[in-house]
Order: sequence, then structure tokens, then C-alpha cells
Amino acid sequence: MIFGSVDFYSDEKASSIPENISNGRNHNSLVFHPISCRSFDGGYYLHPALPYTNADFYFNDVDSGTLVLLSGTVYNRTELLSLLNIAAPVPDPELIAGLFRREGPGFVDKLNGDFAICILQPAKKQAFLFRDQVGIRAIAYHIDSQALYFSTDITGLCRAFSQGGAIDSDYLMGKFKYIDYRKTPFEKVKKLMPGHFLLYSENGIEIKKYWNPENIRPDKFLSHSQMLSDLNMLLSDAVRIRCDSRFRAGTHVSGGIDSGLVSLMARKEYSHQDTFFGFSWSPANYLPGDIKYDERELVRNLCRAAGITPVFSDLDSGKLTGIVTSFILNHGFFSEDRTVSQAVDAGVNLIFSGWGGDEFVSTAAPSIETDLLRSLKLGLFLKRNKIRQPGKFIRNVVFYILMPALGILDRGTVRSFRDDARYLKKSFKKSDRKAVRQFYFHTSRHHHHIGMLNFYHLQNRCENWFVMGYAHGIEYRFPLLDKRIIEFMLRVPSELLCKTDLFRPLLREISEDILPDEIRLNRSKNDPVYWSWMDELFGKTAPEFMQEVDTWKRNPDLLFVDFDLLKQNIAKYKDHSHVVDNKVLFRTLIYLKAIHEFTLAYRK
Repeated sequence: MIFGSVDFYSDEKASSIPENISNGRNHNSLVFHPISCRSFDGGYYLHPALPYTNADFYFNDVDSGTLVLLSGTVYNRTELLSLLNIAAPVPDPELIAGLFRREGPGFVDKLNGDFAICILQPAKKQAFLFRDQVGIRAIAYHIDSQALYFSTDITGLCRAFSQGGAIDSDYLMGKFKYIDYRKTPFEKVKKLMPGHFLLYSENGIEIKKYWNPENIRPDKFLSHSQMLSDLNMLLSDAVRIRCDSRFRAGTHVSGGIDSGLVSLMARKEYSHQDTFFGFSWSPANYLPGDIKYDERELVRNLCRAAGITPVFSDLDSGKLTGIVTSFILNHGFFSEDRTVSQAVDAGVNLIFSGWGGDEFVSTAAPSIETDLLRSLKLGLFLKRNKIRQPGKFIRNVVFYILMPALGILDRGTVRSFRDDARYLKKSFKKSDRKAVRQFYFHTSRHHHHIGMLNFYHLQNRCENWFVMGYAHGIEYRFPLLDKRIIEFMLRVPSELLCKTDLFRPLLREISEDILPDEIRLNRSKNDPVYWSWMDELFGKTAPEFMQEVDTWKRNPDLLFVDFDLLKQNIAKYKDHSHVVDNKVLFRTLIYLKAIHEFTLAYRK
């Protein structure tokens, strides 16, 4: 975690401002290491549970007058060391300094990693900020009195400069509707976008995009066998290069193919660990009613086959109450907040995740059908959409082709939008149109993949988990979001995804003889036990917050809430004489409590 201020215009060091930034954090266990030099004040935080040293964050290249500050990791360092003719390994900041000295800001094209970088050249009055291609690591900036301020703790940076001003209401409503997830609590603090770098100099601010996946086009000469071979190699390497023997690793586990494959590959790389824990959001002790299947059995079977020790969630109503009040750190990822605590108790400080698989490598994008029509692959289209099944044929054409092209949502999605925003005032109910378009309305698979990158939900989870995890001494690895895998998927023609009848085919094909078939062929994306359990937890916890509604109503940051309707339906719930959608009511109460507590902590 890094932060700092750069000022090429003032003769005095603005040391008090970086101190304010550091005071904006909520991580008492972190140890601050200050850095101060000409035109710069700032530093970085180390957590005692993580194996990092000062050299992993900071390097001062005296010969070139270049200072490098890094949050994150470069994964392809072996090839970069070879490029620079360096025989022995060096820390990443020193490696970055060498690359920058050789190639200037264009060096970042060669990096594969999760990183936020500051490079300072005081003599040239230049400072650069770089963010990794996909946006796993966040970095935000603010310009004030011609000085540049930055931090990887976005909320902390906002708190330092908002000075009691209003919190952006759209930012607070992200649990109730689709918003622009690039927003921050303070409108004058901006996130540096993934695949971009910022130059601060005497000429002001200049932002450049250095990664352009939207320009990648399908490889018409790629064969099905070559695709599977290349993807298998990429996946194995993406996991391998993210392993670090200094850490004690674990993994997320579920009944899904994404986390299953990542878990198996990570366990293989960490075969030297006697115990390798797999963390599941599903409850340890919960007996649901009538459900289709119990994902916990899939988790147990996967872990048994891979030599992984499963750890199921021990979240209960009491723990949930405390976690809800920590929204400023967990941003609503309640289950993962508890997973972090369990990982800390198990001595784990690195967690592998299958996050990002659905959007790319294990995609089942409906827009595949449009691609087949556009490329005149009519035989494949009719094989997948059989005319002799007219009901299914018409349904697929309408839902997968016509509705996305016309910008029409299906009834179920419209209903979910309405339920989520039920207790917002009328003027605040509508979701951000651009965000909805990026997530739902795709006229090609290429458009789908780029939409998933631009929608920012992938980055939103990664950057929030980074801050939450790092505060507790946990780092994350997301191998399915390796930039090479994303670029590869953009080169794969859609017709190659139609060679089998498998749903989300690629990972299922390459994981044959690797994953148990019950997981490899499992089509469900829903964990009925988990959701039944969470509904029950919300039902037990939410009524405790009903008495706080009048307090929330006095909170000026919650002006978007229709408290009259909320209080009316709470009264109906207590009266038992009227039908109220308890699930929607409980969810609203939980998240309003969380957001209220966020605003209080934000203003401390």
C-alpha cells in the first residue's frame, strides 16, 4: 500500500498532507515507512504477517535520479531480467527502475502483473503513475494547488481531502442499483483507469492509455486443438508465476469449474505445504430445507481429490452484525470479510481465486449466437438453435440476439432492478444507463468481453479485496485475469467454442481427467445452500436494525432513501397483518446499516 504527494512548485515540503492521507486509513496493524526527498513526501505500509521487505516497495536509482514506489507484484520478472541481462534476481522496484531507464514509460507494456507504480524524477520535474492492464491493483489521485497526491487506499485519499463535504450519493447507492463503479466517495479524487499511466510535470497532467484490448481481433487460422493446447499452457503458467514460496497459500473453493481448476493447479504448485486450506463461503453447520443440491459435497470431493483441507464459513448473526458495521473496509463483501478472518486464523497470507473466469475463459456469452450469424456459420447456428424445436429457437433468437441489439432487458432482470431500488426515492431509482449497457447489451462476443472490462465490477472486487485483505495481512491472486488469457480469448473465434455441446466449454474441455466430472460438468452457477443460509442470516440480523431507522433518516448522506416507505413496511412487518417482501426489506436494512456506518467512519 503506497501513497504520496508530489509538488514541483513549492519550496516547502507539504509533509502535513501525506500525514493526513495516512490518517485516512483504517488499518491499525500496518506499519508506516516514510519516504521524503526533493519534491516528494509519502511512503508505504508493511503488514507484519506478509513476507515483504522495504526492497519490495521502494528503490532509489541514484545514477539516474529515479525513485520507484511499488504496490503489487511483477510476475514475468524472469523474462524481464533476461531482457536487461541481469543474472541474479532483484526486487521488483529495482527491476522496474532498470526497465524505465532503458525504455521510458513504454516499459509498462512489457509487464505482466498486479501493480500500482509511482516513478519520480525530481531533476526533470516528472512523476508517473502506472496501473496494471486489468486493474487488479487500484491507484487514485487528486490535484490540489498544483500538487499531485496519490494512494492505493482510495477511501483514505478521499477522506483526507473531502474535509467534511458530501459523499457522492451514486457511490453510496452501489448496492441498490447499477452505478458507475469507477466513482469514488469524493468526486475530486479520481481512479487511474486500468491499462493507463499518468504523467505529472510542469505542463500539468497527461493521461495515456497503454493497453488496447479492444483492438484485438479473432485469429481465423486458430484451430480447435491449438486453442486448447495454448489455453492449457496459459492457465498453468498464470497460476505458476503467481506462486511465491515466501507465502503460506490457500485458495477459494466452490462447486464451480473456475475455482476448481485454479485450486487444483495452485495446490500442485504448493505441494511443499503440508496443509493447503480451501475456503468456502458455504456454511459449516447448516441444514437447509428442500434444495436441488448441496455444493458443499462438491467442495468436499474436490478437496479430497486435490489434497486440500476445506474450511467452511462460520459466519453467524453475531459476527454478521460486526461485519456489517465494517463496510468502510469490506465494502459489502461480508462473506469474504469472514473468510479473511478464517485465513488469518489458519496462518494463510495468500489466497488464490477463480474470479474473472465467467467473463473470459469460461464464458458462455449469449452473443456467440450473433457471431455465428454475422460470420455466416449457419450450420453451427442451426445446430445450436434447432428449428425443429421452435419454442427454444424463437426464445434464443429473441433473448440472445434481438433484445441485446435493441437494448431491452428481460422481465426477470427488470423485476430485480425494481426490487433492489425499492426503497430509493423516485429520482434516484434509475441505474446508470452506460453501466447497464456495458453489462447486458452485447452484439458480439468481442463486445461482451470488452464490456466486462469496462463495466468495472471485476476491478471493483479486486481493489476492495486488496485493501481489506492487506489490512489483515492477506494478499490475493487472480490467475484467470492474467492479461494474456484475456488477450487470448479475444483472439478465439466464436465458432471454436461450439465444437462440443458443453456449456462454458473451454475449461470443461481442458480439465478432462483433471477435475472430477461432477464438478467439471456441473452447470449450476448458484449455491442454493449458501443463498438459503444468507437469507436466514439476514432475516435474523436485519430486525435488530429497525429501531435505528430514525437515526439513519437524520444522516444527510442518506437523502436518497425513501424512509417513509421503509418505515411503513417495517410497521407492516411488525404487525403481521400485511404482506411485505421480507427478503427485499431485510436486504435493504442490512445495507443501509452498512452504508450509515460507512459514512460515520468516513467522517471520523
